[in-house]
Amino acid sequence: MGEVRISELRRIGAGREAEVFALGEGRVLRLARTAAFRQAVERERVALLAAGRSGAPVPALFERVDVDGRPGLVLERLDAHDLLHGLLRRPWELALVPWVLARVHASLHEGEAPTELPDLRTEVVERLRSELVPSDVRHAALRRLSELPDDDRLCHGDFHPGNVLRRRSGGYAVIDWKAASRGDPNADIARTRLLLVGAWIPGAGPRRLQLLLSPFRRVLYSAYLSAYGGRRDLDRSAIAAWMPVLAAARLSYDISEERTWLLGLARRLLGRQPDRRSPRLYKNLLS
Repeated sequence: MGEVRISELRRIGAGREAEVFALGEGRVLRLARTAAFRQAVERERVALLAAGRSGAPVPALFERVDVDGRPGLVLERLDAHDLLHGLLRRPWELALVPWVLARVHASLHEGEAPTELPDLRTEVVERLRSELVPSDVRHAALRRLSELPDDDRLCHGDFHPGNVLRRRSGGYAVIDWKAASRGDPNADIARTRLLLVGAWIPGAGPRRLQLLLSPFRRVLYSAYLSAYGGRRDLDRSAIAAWMPVLAAARLSYDISEERTWLLGLARRLLGRQPDRRSPRLYKNLLS
């Protein structure tokens, strides 16, 4: 891409950390709002390349650029819509979405993560050290984390229907790789469980109304997990073991609509020692 200035570009989207500008020829520029996000942009670049090598569907990455001192990526412009809003508009597609999520998630877990990506365990420890995590929960979660395994798989870190796009021309693409890391895929699945079952959905109404969707969301997660198990070996007890640790770590995001639920989940599950010989712990996670 030749030298350009932001004033010469047409903005087509914006978020808390980045803006998206049209470039023409089927490309967009995803530009961080400030130079402070330079490391995050590089992290996303490395993750996109690794995901592509593993066979996971991702937007094509053309180059890494700086515009007016702001770091960015030139990416494929996607004519697509995300599965979350598609599901809210067309709930009869429930049978399709879990299968798609499982197939895509399993494909990226087949890939070994590059060493340039952060270690998942280190990321979780940093989250647990946040002042937003009560000390009793922090200490219990750190003890439990010390018992959990490491791995070298590519983990998305924020995998949910809102980050999986369905192309109008066919196929899918996974976006938003800024939380990608190197670690245990069971942790990545456990984080997806948190997002699918209880995470706050911006723009989907008050929390009390979203709670009415809980049975529907649990069915979605259960179907996704079963479909994932048809593609890769699945250890439900290992997923369950990660759950309270990641619930505690998620408190650091300071999402007020989730705090009561996350605290209750973390304290309830950290208060008991997981028994890997029994499915009872996993069953309790669905409540």
